[in-house]
Amino acid sequence: MFMGSSSFISMGKALKKKTPSTNADARRLMFVDSSIKAEFVEIVQLPNPTNLLDGALYAVLDGTIYLIRGILPNVHPVSLFVDNTILNQSFLATFRFDVIFIFTSILFLAPDKFMSMPQRIYELYRSGLNESQGHGALEAGAFALWNNNVDKIQERIRYLCDIANPGEAKDVVIKPNVSKFQAMLEYKVQSLEKAVRSSNIIMGSYCQSKETSNSEHVRKHYITVQDGKLRSFAWSLISSMLNAEARNRLVPSNGSMIDHQAIDDVNLSRKPVITSSKRPKQRKIAVASGTASITSFFKPV
Repeated sequence: MFMGSSSFISMGKALKKKTPSTNADARRLMFVDSSIKAEFVEIVQLPNPTNLLDGALYAVLDGTIYLIRGILPNVHPVSLFVDNTILNQSFLATFRFDVIFIFTSILFLAPDKFMSMPQRIYELYRSGLNESQGHGALEAGAFALWNNNVDKIQERIRYLCDIANPGEAKDVVIKPNVSKFQAMLEYKVQSLEKAVRSSNIIMGSYCQSKETSNSEHVRKHYITVQDGKLRSFAWSLISSMLNAEARNRLVPSNGSMIDHQAIDDVNLSRKPVITSSKRPKQRKIAVASGTASITSFFKPV
């Protein structure tokens, strides 16, 4: 499964970059309940699976690749809160990345042609206008992933593709097998759904909360996971790792996902809902004197 537990890495050894004036006042929030400290983390630029001509930042730690999403080092100031306390601001959120998403996006740029993977990479970054736009680093990164067989990508691509020259040739001529790639993505979706349930991850995108008790001393909520919405949520995460060409061929239509949601909505509407007009009793949580709290983040700078 491409998404694992979030981890946090220190950017203390990253190359310093001049902060653009347009982003000088940009601020972001991050909330965590645990962190992983690393002595050394290498930051590299590789193709962005959603747009192969754009680069994305990745962290390499102990031979494992992690995608850094949303936050650029030394550009967007980050405020990190753990248990309502501000911690070091030089941390980035990452998650385990499966490089097969990059090569799936490459394959479906020309899904009906038999071509070797090196030839596909070369034509992507060297053909037409792309050659003059300076994509050398992205091309080198894609070749490095392929030639070093990161995540056993060569064997996996061979299995997922139709091969024109089967044998022991180093660079086989391949064409993506749509059915196999769809099955691969379906497996990732099911794995993500299973991980969400087993980890008891509660999000409003796919959960519904019902209040079953609202006394002065006890408040109880019954939270249910809506299968259709959870599936749509999982597909949205998986599809966000592919370019438009791959999504159009591999991701189910929105209509099929909406049908699942409609069934869930009908079933939920038949269940009794317990409501109460009583207002919950508010409690004031004591905080140690001098501790920076989240409310201070929103004060004008």
